[in-house]
Amino acid sequence: MNRQYPMAHPKSSSRQSGQKRGLPLAFGGMFALAGLSILSASWLAVWNDARHRRLLAAEGSLASGMVLTKSRVHGGSVTVLGYTKELVDYSVRYRFTTHAGRKVDSTAKVDPEEWGVLEERKPIKVRYLPEHPETNHIPGQVANQRGTTLMIFTAIGAGFALVGGLIVFIMLRSDKTLR
Repeated sequence: MNRQYPMAHPKSSSRQSGQKRGLPLAFGGMFALAGLSILSASWLAVWNDARHRRLLAAEGSLASGMVLTKSRVHGGSVTVLGYTKELVDYSVRYRFTTHAGRKVDSTAKVDPEEWGVLEERKPIKVRYLPEHPETNHIPGQVANQRGTTLMIFTAIGAGFALVGGLIVFIMLRSDKTLR
């Protein structure tokens, strides 16, 4: 009694190894995509702030406004190499009237020095875009995103993108060497 067993088709083993490579390739691609998304989201605020500064400098109008309220919010502290820094956000809520007569209420984060100088119910200079007065700027205004937050999310995003890209590169390169 001779039994003949079917021989494995050479393509089936490469198909199985292709399926084994598919999971790390997908994982690497998702890692890289997540990293690029984090990088994009963290730098979008920086890009918007820079774009608004350019537009305000080129097309902005000046108006006199009034400081409505000042607030200070403690956000904890950060310790690096034995140096501790308190995290405090200084905010100002103000109102101004455009040259077209429209009243606009706005809020801005300001540096501690400017916050100390400003007084509630006192005047403040406001630069705004006439077509979009919601886009405005006051003296001492700081970016919406802290430098430390930007650095942390940049490092996380770059790390994810680098690891994911490296996994994809290695998987694609090993796929070419097997052919």
